[in-house]
Amino acid sequence: MGTRVRGVLTASVLAVAGSATAMASSSIDASANGPTVNGSGSTWVQIALDQWRADIAQQGYSINYQGVGSSAGRQAFTQGTVDFAASEIPYQPGEPRPGRSFEYLPDVAGGTSLMYNLHAPNGSRITSLRLNAHAAARIFTAGMTSWQDPEIQALNPGLSIAETHINAVVRSDGSGTSAQFSLYLANEAPSVWNPFASAQGCPAPCSNWPPVFPNSENGSDQVASFVADATRGPGAIGYVEAGYAKGYSFPVASLLNASGNYTQPTAVNVATALQHAQFNSDNTQNLTSVYVSPEPNAYPMSSYSYMIVQTGGFDPAKGAVLGRWLIYIACGGQREASPLGYSPLPPVLIQNVFDAEHRIPGAPPTPPIDRVNCPNPTVANAPGTAATAAPISSYGSAGGTSGNGNGPAANATSGPTADATTSAGASASASASASASASADGVATLGSAQREAAFLAALTAAQGARTGSLLPLLICGICIVVAVFVPFFLGWRRRAAGGGDRHG
Repeated sequence: MGTRVRGVLTASVLAVAGSATAMASSSIDASANGPTVNGSGSTWVQIALDQWRADIAQQGYSINYQGVGSSAGRQAFTQGTVDFAASEIPYQPGEPRPGRSFEYLPDVAGGTSLMYNLHAPNGSRITSLRLNAHAAARIFTAGMTSWQDPEIQALNPGLSIAETHINAVVRSDGSGTSAQFSLYLANEAPSVWNPFASAQGCPAPCSNWPPVFPNSENGSDQVASFVADATRGPGAIGYVEAGYAKGYSFPVASLLNASGNYTQPTAVNVATALQHAQFNSDNTQNLTSVYVSPEPNAYPMSSYSYMIVQTGGFDPAKGAVLGRWLIYIACGGQREASPLGYSPLPPVLIQNVFDAEHRIPGAPPTPPIDRVNCPNPTVANAPGTAATAAPISSYGSAGGTSGNGNGPAANATSGPTADATTSAGASASASASASASASADGVATLGSAQREAAFLAALTAAQGARTGSLLPLLICGICIVVAVFVPFFLGWRRRAAGGGDRHG
């Protein structure tokens, strides 16, 4: 009898818990501004996309994004299992394409960087490694295996590296980062890259790096995690978007550019190089001129990331959410590009985003491109005037990029660690002193301190609501206990009384 009662009570409590969960879920859905929009793809841009979807979630909009690699993202978009994809390269010849209309639009700029973990003989971390395209190509085609290689020594006079073996870490998945890196090597080190690509059957853009290395990782974060690991990392070098190295507080190699200077992938240096990007009619990029940018501070391995969005037959309710997010990305969201390790979009590319956004069913009207209605740090013009770009030297101001790292001497002595420290300090200071500002799309831009404060406030409110909700659940539980036990108890008393009469 006791077992049966416990079973009834367990079922009842589980039913109450299920009802509470359902009520909580429905309240969350009711507060959301439209349906959830789903996307997948690039890990190169994932740091920025995750930040921006967290920002817009403060306004009740739900964006889900899975960093599965550019190739898998494009495939998912083709299959219709996601609403948008992110990729560093467009659909390739022979690759299955969606059977519906779509467009490419830029979301952010950045520098593909070579993150490394090296030490001096005294055990201190090296932050001044210099490489050129030829050395990078030899490393990532298995043609160079020692940090004491004469080419490394020639590029880094006076630099003593404790590690001997070069542990190159590549991507194991179909990757836009791999594709962009291979395009750079194919253009700037063809004598090394082309024989390797021919032998391995992977001409640039090579999304699936040939399996010639023992260490390959799925996604940019796993590559960065490997390089930064205290056990596996010493002697390692991998290619990631600069924001990942910044997040792990690890250095990236200074790359030799066409002017003979070694430069870092700062927001300013990336934007300088991308002045030379050429765009095709579908908004895809040709970076051949970027690799040989003549400016002293240009970072040669700079590029844009794309979002791939549907423009025909799309759910207008989802289009409203996606369109609003795209406006935020192009405007206020770009203020976070520099502190996240990227470079903001200039006005001409903001317009490209807006042009594509206009063709998404249900998307809201876009604001004027001016510094009030579209608070992108690259926008300089006042309301009512033609869109004008701010000086590139100011692109890092929102996030505090310190210095350009120009010239061989500057990069050899300072390295990226100082830049990261100054950037973090400037960003925290700006966030602490500035209040949230809203662009014309009504989405507020929050600094890191404000996001943390908002999260803590939401957590406190949730905890208070959760505490308050225990009372009705407790009452409901008591009612269930009464409903189960009282009839049982009364029935037992009646049976006991009846039994006494029969046997008395």
